[in-house]
Amino acid sequence: MTDIISLTIDWREPDGDMPEEQQEALTQTVFQELRALDEVADVKRVADPDVPDGGMGANWLWSILTAEITIEGLKQVCQDAYERLPGKPIEFTLEVDGKKASIGAKNVRPDNFDETLEKLVAAAQKLQDS
Repeated sequence: MTDIISLTIDWREPDGDMPEEQQEALTQTVFQELRALDEVADVKRVADPDVPDGGMGANWLWSILTAEITIEGLKQVCQDAYERLPGKPIEFTLEVDGKKASIGAKNVRPDNFDETLEKLVAAAQKLQDS
């Protein structure tokens, strides 16, 4: 059993109308803010898997980050991400020892976000115990 879980925070919108510069700036801001949290052991940008032939280095995807966190810090990290991305549909994907679970936070209002967090924590504990 591991104490660290991998959390993917994905707030990409397929029909998003935000300019590329703003998408990049928001991704960098959320990255820096999550990196500063005590509950986060590590946070990374996600490399674009579709780099064109001859491309130099990695291209980073906008609006998606991965974080290595403890199960105890899961609620706090998700709450912080939710507060930094108001009005954005967010999907949280957990991974523990190669097993995954996804919980969507699309169209979640502040009054039912706690319920979404409880589902996420329950899914993390189930993955950790299995």
